[in-house]
Amino acid sequence: MTRRVVETKAVSADRERLLVVTVYEEGINKEFIRRQNIYSKRHDVLVKSGSQYDFKD
Repeated sequence: MTRRVVETKAVSADRERLLVVTVYEEGINKEFIRRQNIYSKRHDVLVKSGSQYDFKD
């Protein structure tokens, strides 16, 4: 199974720039994630390799 990763930018209460990385559970499809994160342009896929996950090339 694969897991999807989304990167978004945010600003903290102290006006610091943050990079928010969200890793979704297995089985969530790309269309659902794009509807939830309409402003995010960075979408990656993690592929299970044994007991670990690696980024898809």
